[in-house]
Amino acid sequence: MTPTPTKQVTLLITHNPDPDIDQVCQILDNRKKTWRHIQPFAGDKLPNLHEVSQVICFGGPYAAYDQDRFPFLREEAQFLRDAVDADIPVLGICLGSQILAEALGGTSRPGDHGLECGFVDVVPVAGQEDVAHQLTGRYFSFHTDSIDLPPGAELLAVSQRYPQAWRQGSALAIQFHPEMSVTGIRELLRIEKVKIRQHGINVENLMAEAENNRALLQQGAEKVIGGWIDHADARAPVHTGESP
Repeated sequence: MTPTPTKQVTLLITHNPDPDIDQVCQILDNRKKTWRHIQPFAGDKLPNLHEVSQVICFGGPYAAYDQDRFPFLREEAQFLRDAVDADIPVLGICLGSQILAEALGGTSRPGDHGLECGFVDVVPVAGQEDVAHQLTGRYFSFHTDSIDLPPGAELLAVSQRYPQAWRQGSALAIQFHPEMSVTGIRELLRIEKVKIRQHGINVENLMAEAENNRALLQQGAEKVIGGWIDHADARAPVHTGESP
């Protein structure tokens, strides 16, 4: 049975002490959406499903398959699985997409093509052009892990190296980062400087590209995340609170 949300709240789940979610919060505020931000890795408790109407699960430095070491990842996977079972819209981004894969019967694992870092072109797979048009574009990406799709999931879009978007039921998973700002990219590159050095990434060139693509980053956030919110709102049942 689908729980009727007692509040129309978009839940934001993050995995960094200082997450780069300002653009997402602004998108929600522009739509007069109520949102709540929690950090399970820091001890925040996941709410009851009836308290939320949408869930966005963001990226972070963890591996979704490392649940024995980080039990909160297992708790998040169960929460996302329950949300999808309840037909609550869920958007997973990067690590969030990998947690979704684990939650829905797929697997996350180290990627076959190493570090994907920088701006990548996300293109629809054959036959999915109509449903993936909202995702098509150029976005920032940073990851070494990837996924094997859950049974029954539909692959929507790819880059040259990795799966980039898939869906199953009320869940949409994306590997790239439409939410990130120039400031967030700079901080990510600072935090991941060891990995970046190992892979020979030119940070100065990458930051120059980010600076030159400020408008593209903002447009991508509105297109992908704003579009997902609008679609989720359009498909949500209207609960009047009146007795049948």
